Amino acid sequence: MAKTGPAFPDIGDRLRTYRIASGRSVDDLAARLGVSRAAVYRYEKGDVVKIETVQKLANLLHVPMTALLGIDIEFVSDGIVFFERVRQIEARALSAVIVFGPIAYMLTSDEYDVVLREALSETFPDISTGVELRLDQLLTSLRGRKETFRARRMGLVSISSVPEIERFLATGLVARSNVSAHVTKARRGHAVREVRHIARMLRTPEMGVQIGVLTEGLPVSGFQIIREMDRSRVVNSPFRVVDIPNVRYGVASIIDMEHVVQMHEDIANRLWTSALTGEPAARLLEDLANRAEAEIDSSYASG
Repeated sequence: MAKTGPAFPDIGDRLRTYRIASGRSVDDLAARLGVSRAAVYRYEKGDVVKIETVQKLANLLHVPMTALLGIDIEFVSDGIVFFERVRQIEARALSAVIVFGPIAYMLTSDEYDVVLREALSETFPDISTGVELRLDQLLTSLRGRKETFRARRMGLVSISSVPEIERFLATGLVARSNVSAHVTKARRGHAVREVRHIARMLRTPEMGVQIGVLTEGLPVSGFQIIREMDRSRVVNSPFRVVDIPNVRYGVASIIDMEHVVQMHEDIANRLWTSALTGEPAARLLEDLANRAEAEIDSSYASG
């Protein structure tokens, strides 16, 4: 198995992600394989030269060998692992199309990360040290995505819809229904600021960023197309870090089958042709934000 294919660094990324998810240390994996720590670090850089080694690693990490190799479809059932995989893939990407609302995470403000951390804590019944560590790990991956995007300026097309934005403005970032009125007001106020933030980007677009807003709901479940130099992949996921955060339950898929990518690109193209962009979209979002702000002021006036 010659080390010539472009997927080898990706094998190293997947190996590291699955090792961390399994709770195994580099030392533990090295001992079970009968190799040095340095060898494991080389594997995690993509220096895996024998198919037998890949099979042993897959067995130890309790994942299919095809998952490490990235053949056709990669399934991920852990939200925190999933977002780390997306970060790894985007780090080498040329462009991405995100059909998902109400807002593409990479376009959110820095304030969004602070509010998201609070909302994600609500998805767990008990906040233990282990949970805190996992949430910190998740936010590190997410911030890494945003920082990479800002530094590299890969092309980004974001398509969302008015119903999703309206839902975001109505609730803000929440993970449960029984939050206090004070928290609800604060979260909705944050949502207003985020929507205005997107409106500003529509008026003054950043290089490589295109934003489209559909006036009707998305007719498909959300997905992301990530284009690299030598391949494209479709990401489908129930995991969310937007209006109703979920990093605990679901199974995401990462697919690089050419015909599947093409089908999703066709859908994205059709949606884009129906979307509002530029000044009309900015005015629409500002109107939605203004109405939501007025409703918040009216609803909580007595408080």
